[in-house]
Amino acid sequence: MKITFLITNILLILFVLIIILNILGFIMLGVVEGPSMEPLFQTGDLVIIVKSNNINVGDIIVFKKRIGNGYIIHRVISVNNFNGTSYYVTKGDNNPLPDYQEFEVLGIPQGRVVGKVLEINGIPMKIPMIGYLSLILRRVLSV
Repeated sequence: MKITFLITNILLILFVLIIILNILGFIMLGVVEGPSMEPLFQTGDLVIIVKSNNINVGDIIVFKKRIGNGYIIHRVISVNNFNGTSYYVTKGDNNPLPDYQEFEVLGIPQGRVVGKVLEINGIPMKIPMIGYLSLILRRVLSV
């Protein structure tokens, strides 16, 4: 009983800390929608996004869509540098091809990158299913 109480309190404190860090702008939160990053990420997973200028092959980045509103969460499969700008070639883990429709010149330009998914010891941090509330509210409010 005491172990369950302790674990529950630790998880609650971590959740509150994540919310406070988000409000203060130290991190951002993103909700996964769609199968492109399965099995790593599922629809409804909440990911923690950190700003970073140090993006490498294998990192999972969040970037603005080229056309329209919205963001994409995909893995960097190569990095190209041209005229002082980094361009990231990205691909969903579950997609057969890179995100060619989103590219400008040689990939996704650094200017469209919001950040990368927080990893601890190489494991991307996510909170499963908690993002479903956001997805439901988005659908209800857009009708």
